[in-house]
Amino acid sequence: MSITNGYTTLAQLKAKLLPEGVTFTTNDTMVENIIEAVSRWIDAYCGRIFYTTSSETRVYTPITSHLVVTDDIATITSVKLDTGSRAYGTTLAATDYDTLPYNTTATVMPIMGLALSPNSAYSFYPSISKSVQIVGTFGVPSGCTWLEQVREACEIQCARIYKRKDSPFGVTGTGALGQISVLEGLDTDVKALLDYPLRRMVKP
Repeated sequence: MSITNGYTTLAQLKAKLLPEGVTFTTNDTMVENIIEAVSRWIDAYCGRIFYTTSSETRVYTPITSHLVVTDDIATITSVKLDTGSRAYGTTLAATDYDTLPYNTTATVMPIMGLALSPNSAYSFYPSISKSVQIVGTFGVPSGCTWLEQVREACEIQCARIYKRKDSPFGVTGTGALGQISVLEGLDTDVKALLDYPLRRMVKP
């Protein structure tokens, strides 16, 4: 199979799993399945995706007359307003709004909301459901500094899941202190890598 929107590659994970100079191809499909499954697990844990979609149209209900919280946005093509007809007849200029959070050029963070600029002649309509329409690409942009943390987290968790094939019922063996078991859930180091600010706490 091919990996869809995975947070590491087959070659990168095998380099971490195998001793130097050792290769195999027998389990490639299984490893690819693990990468994709763990990548979607990370999405669910963080409440966001760490890749960029193709162009989409999404709609939002503003919080106030000057603020709308959105999904993560990589690029914006257009922002339109609706007054209840769902025709979205008003198109905002780029000067009508500021993207949130501010000052994120260096870290290439995703856009998470829009605030109307002080000189805009428009207002959002919080009393009207789905009154803001945004066309663009969604998710975390490719240059974001978070992505190395996500890759490392993905590889750690994938390695754990791969080793489960050698631990039936979650038991890896016994030692002087008794039975040794595989911990359930995300690895603690994975959680540390993925927690705030990668784990999104405020959602549209």
